[in-house]
Amino acid sequence: MKEWSAIILAGGKGSRLMPLTSEVPKPLVKVTNKPMVDYSIAHLIYADIKHIILALAYKGNELKEYIQKVWTQDKLGDVELECVIQESKGTADAYRLLLNRIDSEKIVVSMADIVTNLPMKEFMQFHTEKQGISTISMKTSESHTSQYGVVLLDNNRKIYLFLEKPAPMELYLSSMAQRTDLFLHTNVINTGIYCFNKEIGEILHETNLMDFGGEVFPFLLENNYNLYGFVKNYYWLDCGNTRTYIWANWDLLRKYSWPITPNGEEYDNVFVMGIINSGQNVLIEKPTCFGENVELKNRVQIKSLTSIGTNVKIGEDTIIGKSVIWDNVNIGPGCNINESIVCNNCEIGENVVLHNAVIAPNCRISSNIQIRDKTLDLGQNI
Repeated sequence: MKEWSAIILAGGKGSRLMPLTSEVPKPLVKVTNKPMVDYSIAHLIYADIKHIILALAYKGNELKEYIQKVWTQDKLGDVELECVIQESKGTADAYRLLLNRIDSEKIVVSMADIVTNLPMKEFMQFHTEKQGISTISMKTSESHTSQYGVVLLDNNRKIYLFLEKPAPMELYLSSMAQRTDLFLHTNVINTGIYCFNKEIGEILHETNLMDFGGEVFPFLLENNYNLYGFVKNYYWLDCGNTRTYIWANWDLLRKYSWPITPNGEEYDNVFVMGIINSGQNVLIEKPTCFGENVELKNRVQIKSLTSIGTNVKIGEDTIIGKSVIWDNVNIGPGCNINESIVCNNCEIGENVVLHNAVIAPNCRISSNIQIRDKTLDLGQNI
């Protein structure tokens, strides 16, 4: 039996990320020209995990086809990667449905819709040393407590209280703990990556618990199982909405998530997947990234923190800054695009201004239009 295997949960609809997920499942949404699921798979392979199971649901066939096309055996080497389409009722239920496929003493459960440089090997070693039934990956955060939850730990990082998105009264009660070796952390995020011993499978089989954060971890604590928290300051971002999604692109371009980097070859902080067909007096700032078959007409300016996809044409005198442009997009001359997202298969006319805008796939924008602080739905013409 293997020491480690892994499950990647990749079944969510990505409703909060609409309209970016109107045509593709959330794990296939690209961050700096690479689908988020690719980051998740590479993260586990880098940690020397040899058996990875992807739990698919929403648009599962589409996601499975992509995985089988991109992650060939030549690329995987001795890693076994399998896709299972299933209908689960929560994170723990997804694990339960895969019990007959797990062939290891310890298991990592990860997510397909986050970007992180969590030190996975260190995380796994921590779990092995503590010998608890489970370890939760956590990171420090300056965000408001109610968004992420609190945890009560001792000096050995053993968890005594775990609350997700707690009410103020729960916070008050938890702060009344009398033990001097317990520390209430109100600024840590449960980053959704877990280590388990195979014993967790028996518990899930015997119970009807559906969700790890809301049900399984409180159950383990109530029944005196040893649960640990791996607390460290590393990069992690849940691309749960369009604002955090654009932040993730900026962060990768800034190398905040090193060694995770944008797709393509790097040339002095410009990442390029293919030849850029460039006109005269084109300005490309850094950091930026480009897909394949990009055409920049005369005097185009690509400002820093911009991600340009594949098969993109940009007209003369257009300026794009701090934005994400997906694939198969034509942008006319004289446009000014700032802090915006333009999805696949869009046509943008001349002298268009986009500021803090989200343009869904298959949209058509006429010339001389200004769109500020607005989202266009799938296929909208304006």
